[in-house]
Order: sequence, then structure tokens, then C-alpha cells
Amino acid sequence: MYKIIVKDKDITAYTANLNWRDSVDMLGAELNFDVAVNMHDENFSFLWDITLGDSVQLINSKGESLLQAIIVSENLNEKTTNFVAYDVAWYLNKSTVIRQFKKMVGNECVKSLCEEIGIKVEVSGLDTKIDKIYKDKAVSEVIYDIINQCSQHNSKKFFIEMDKGILKVGPFKKIKVTGQYELHKNHFVNVADFVGNVSLNKSIIDMKNSVLVITADKEAVRTVGKEQDQKSIKKYGMLQEVVILDEKEYKKAKLVAKNELKKLNRITENFSITILGDDKVKSGRVIDLEIPFFNLKGEYLIKESNHIVQNGIHKSELKLEVYQE
Repeated sequence: MYKIIVKDKDITAYTANLNWRDSVDMLGAELNFDVAVNMHDENFSFLWDITLGDSVQLINSKGESLLQAIIVSENLNEKTTNFVAYDVAWYLNKSTVIRQFKKMVGNECVKSLCEEIGIKVEVSGLDTKIDKIYKDKAVSEVIYDIINQCSQHNSKKFFIEMDKGILKVGPFKKIKVTGQYELHKNHFVNVADFVGNVSLNKSIIDMKNSVLVITADKEAVRTVGKEQDQKSIKKYGMLQEVVILDEKEYKKAKLVAKNELKKLNRITENFSITILGDDKVKSGRVIDLEIPFFNLKGEYLIKESNHIVQNGIHKSELKLEVYQE
């Protein structure tokens, strides 16, 4: 049983069509729910005051706060009002900044950005010095660019997510989950044993098998590094990525080219499934799956999770890809 708390008042009994989603490619989680409307019944009058900017909490049966959010949209009809809420990462997506970092370590850059708009943050592993000007960019865009620069230099993967109102950024850690669903009292099943709506997609649209690293100033463009996979080029044709480095960093060009090729030179295999729901099964986690009909077996990274609660049944729609260290 999930509870919806708005401005410290439990309105669960008046809600329906609850769902929430998160994604490794989208900073912040989204919460949707409907609230009953009856303008002719004063017993519903306390619901009329729920509006934009109000705080919302999603709490599970264990009393754990899964999501703390702010209402950003409301859509009213004759019977219900649909509310859309986002966690505080929404401010990172909507707030723009003009900032110049002069050889400032990535960790400190992220801390200063979050401090500017009042977001709590825990950050580690962003050790590359950032020397760049950002004009009218969303804070989230700047943070992702800083992460990308650090990844180019040290080949590490990073994660970024909101956890209980704190933005957490750091080297990716493999967190495996085994979802459990209570079919009936004290009888639990593994959610991965009940899989439906499977769809599979393979693509080379985002593949890059050649990486060219250049430096550019006002006078000239200079090629300082290059990495290619000739076998892949022969099969798929040349798919090239150009990376621009500051002239002062030209000595790192070979490393940057190598790391970028390693990251981009692959076929993407994405698929989606529907399973029974569990709070622990969310984006950024790794789950074991075996689906013989599609020849799928092994560890899979959850790229996106969409949790839906209807008529007391919790289901999750997941988007996944093969997990790679």
C-alpha cells in the first residue's frame, strides 16, 4: 500500500492512477497521480487547496519515503485532477547559469553549481580540471558536460541521481537488485520470473568507430589524436566522432580518443519488459534476467523504470541494456 502525502496530509484514499518513473538519462524522478473532484461536497473541500508548488511525498508500506517532489502541473476535468510532480532535480533542469571555471576540479564545480540554487549534493571522482565558459546553459547540462569531460580523461563511468533530496554524483557502482512481489500474504515471488510485453531493439545509430581529437583556437584547427576500429569500419562504414580539446591539453589526446572509442564503438541493444513491481527495481540498478524466447540471459542495466499502481496491483515497465563493466 502506497501513501500520497501532500503538505503533510494523507490524501491516499482520494487518489488513483499512481505512477512514477526515473531514468539514467533524465535527471530527476516524475510522479503522477489523480485526485477525486467533487465541488458540491464540502467533505472534499480540503482537496481544492492542492495546487502548484505544493510538496508531495510518496511513501511505501514500510514507511519509507520513496520520493519527495514538488507539484509542477495540474490538469482538471469534471471528475478528477491529474497532478504531475518532480523531485528537486527539476530545479537543475530548469535553472540556467552563466559560469566560467578556470582549471577548477570537477567536484568543486558541481558543488558550486548546486550551492547557487540551493541543492544539497554529494560528489566524488570528478577529478579532472575544468576550464570552460558556460553561457545560458541549464545547470543539469553543465553537470553532465563536466561528467563527460571527466569520463573522457579517466574512462570511468559515473552515476547521477537524487536520493532523499540529495544529488549524488560519483563513479558508477554496480548495485544488483532482486525484486520481490507479495502475491498474497507472506507469499513472495521473484519479479523477474513474471515477464511480459517483451520488445527488443538493436541499432548502430549511436555507434562511433572512429574518434578524431582536435584542438582549436582563433588561428587554426589541429588534429592531435585519432583512434579507429578498422574491422568495424569495414563492416558498417566510418562513423566518426570529433572531440575538441583545449590546446593546453593536447598531451591527453591519445587517452581521450581511446576512452571515447571504447565507450561509443558498440551496437546498442535495448529492450523493454513489464514485470511485477518492487521499489528497489529502478534505474541505475542491475538485474538478472533469463528470457529464452529472445535468447536473453545475464545481467542487465535498468535504464528507465516506470512504476504503475492500479487496483492495488504494482507493475513496472523497464527499459534495459546488456550490462557491461
